[in-house]
Amino acid sequence: MRKLPPLNALRAFEAAARHLSFARAAEELAVTPTAISHQIRLLEEITGQALFRRRPRPITLTEAGERLFPVLRDGLDRFAATVAGLRADADRRPLVVAATTAFASRWLVPRLAKLKQDIDLELQIEASETPANLRSGAVDFAIRYRRTPIPDLECNELARDRFIPVTSPALLMSGSPVNAIADLARHTFIHFRWKRQDLDPPTWERYMTEARAVEPGTAKIEVTSGLRLSEESHAIEAALAGQGVALVSNVLIQHELASGALVRPVDFAIEGLCFYVAYLSDAPRRGAIERFLLWARDEMAEALDAAGESS
Repeated sequence: MRKLPPLNALRAFEAAARHLSFARAAEELAVTPTAISHQIRLLEEITGQALFRRRPRPITLTEAGERLFPVLRDGLDRFAATVAGLRADADRRPLVVAATTAFASRWLVPRLAKLKQDIDLELQIEASETPANLRSGAVDFAIRYRRTPIPDLECNELARDRFIPVTSPALLMSGSPVNAIADLARHTFIHFRWKRQDLDPPTWERYMTEARAVEPGTAKIEVTSGLRLSEESHAIEAALAGQGVALVSNVLIQHELASGALVRPVDFAIEGLCFYVAYLSDAPRRGAIERFLLWARDEMAEALDAAGESS
């Protein structure tokens, strides 16, 4: 079993031997000269030998001190260099983020080059509908879509979304006009399967129920028919192709709204959930994660404003 003196005593001796000054060693280690003296006396008790000649001034190393100093100095230098190398390797490694497939493909991936350009940060994206285990060490942080923050994690709000009806402007120009919510029934409803177990999924049925509560004059219309798809991303693509009207997250279609590729035939929207940036409070790369968070918040606000969806 390796038996070592206390690290504080070794650090105090190495700094004092390097400077040949207790005062300068104390300044370097942010302690008092008295604390340095106590640590060195402890090390002298452990070794059974004096390590410094304290009189006459200035101090000098004894023969025992001269034997110990280079071994300790070189060891600490190698230790510091190795730690710095590990830190540099970590800084060069992309941050690993877990996100839903839809958010990854429609929001994150299109912005990877801009992220690198703006703050010199690279991401490795792990897309899955299953929440990642942040304590496994395989993922640095996650973007979670939830109603509330996650207990026991640093959970920072990125954006709250709304589900809005959208379609291709070409469809509206070539087909029946939409002047009210009831007019949506003149077009094909595009549905997608909500994979979350949360209550009140963003379905057309819920949309119409809430619309009638806000606007009692809204006629009750049949919305169960139409085009049914498994993914929200596919519903967006179907709307872009002019195949009907989709009810989708405004966060996922910021670019299409800003460019006019998709338009909102009516203004009424229903509330979605919240995108959170979540990570461990003691995450090794917390600084880089927080840099990403600040950047992503600015990007999100700018994109929502360009899409006409800012709150």
